[in-house]
Amino acid sequence: MTDKQKQKLLILSQPQRTTLEGLSNRRPQLPTDPIRDELVTLGLVVKQGAKWALTPTGKKVLAANSNRRNSGGFSV
Repeated sequence: MTDKQKQKLLILSQPQRTTLEGLSNRRPQLPTDPIRDELVTLGLVVKQGAKWALTPTGKKVLAANSNRRNSGGFSV
């Protein structure tokens, strides 16, 4: 059970996060996008035919990033 390690949370830059959110919302994508290519190398996005889709890892990272805004305190 030593190979079971906690995955490191990726911290994305603002353009990467917006691209990831855009892909999850199925916004139209440009044929060439250097930021999207970075996300592909990170293994967060995969091309499925003509469309782009988030990998399970990409979905987790996107969810973690959206929750980060709310962490570190509570609202009254």
